[in-house]
Amino acid sequence: MPEFAIGEHDFLLDGRPFRILSGALHYFRVHPDLWADRIDKARRMGLNTIETYVAWNAHAPEPGTFDLSGGLDLDRFLRMIADAGMYAIVRPGPYICAEWDNGGLPAWLFRDPSVGVRRYEPKYLDAVREYLTKVYEVVVPHQIDRGGPVLLVQVENEYGAFGDDKRYLKALAEHTRDSGVTVPLTTVDQPTPEMLEAGSLDGLHRTASFGSGAEARLAILRAHQPTGPLMCSEFWNGWFDHWGAHHHTTSAADSAAELDALLAAGASVNLYMFHGGTNFGLTNGANDKGRYLPIVTSYDYDAPLDEAGNATDKFMQFRAVIQKHINYSLPDVPAPKKTIVIPPISFTLTLSIFPDLKSLWNFS
Repeated sequence: MPEFAIGEHDFLLDGRPFRILSGALHYFRVHPDLWADRIDKARRMGLNTIETYVAWNAHAPEPGTFDLSGGLDLDRFLRMIADAGMYAIVRPGPYICAEWDNGGLPAWLFRDPSVGVRRYEPKYLDAVREYLTKVYEVVVPHQIDRGGPVLLVQVENEYGAFGDDKRYLKALAEHTRDSGVTVPLTTVDQPTPEMLEAGSLDGLHRTASFGSGAEARLAILRAHQPTGPLMCSEFWNGWFDHWGAHHHTTSAADSAAELDALLAAGASVNLYMFHGGTNFGLTNGANDKGRYLPIVTSYDYDAPLDEAGNATDKFMQFRAVIQKHINYSLPDVPAPKKTIVIPPISFTLTLSIFPDLKSLWNFS
């Protein structure tokens, strides 16, 4: 079976240097009938890997449940990635942020005020271990050393921006290994000395999250991790939108230049996002730093592949940059699909949405 490892300077696939060219694609934000199309378009842009979060509260809306049906079929999603000849990175949190409702933490965790989230607290850890066990029952058979696509599994998510409980991180890493995960484990933090120190653990490979200034930010990452491959596992090529604000866009040319600088430095990358998709139902999250700012339904993110699944100018410019750094030709890009025209609709009835919120977004 293939072997994936962390080398002195590179990721190693069967002992040979391998650069991860990844794009974020959250299966729970895309209709499952469209998964294959979005994965194929990532390949056509030049990517070799698909990264996804796993949303705990989507899979487990109540304690003791774990739904893998319809739009939550992680097993099917990973099989589709493999079928496309691509690799995968899985980031199960338990906290994912992702501009997703409660950062993926189930609301039922907070029914008991004694539960302490994102720290070494017994009740919280019991719930987390139950959740991760279910996730890894799906992920473990898909690891590359078992013939599957999964190269990396992330522990927590930008934890250095929240806390520094090393005992908690160790518990997550130990449970991940005890559950049968054998591929390298990673962490991600914004590249400041404080966050990199607080958010990681010896034995976990540190990666960074940023959208510009690659050379300086990679230097900070290298100072905290003298050996191993450099990786920006969240390259912010766009941004999300709040209700009542403008649609955020970033210059395609500027983003492509930043990507070029990142790849020229020899680093691996995960584009956040390659394709954002949609926050179905009431799954969009909110930020509150003195002002409550709910996220909109669209998660277009000004990504290379827009919410409708069409290649943008950013897609084409990223594709050209990637072509500079690889030694093989890329397949053609499909033409945009025609969108339907929806006639005006008059609403005459109202219905409470609260009896069955889950049905608003789960594609069972």
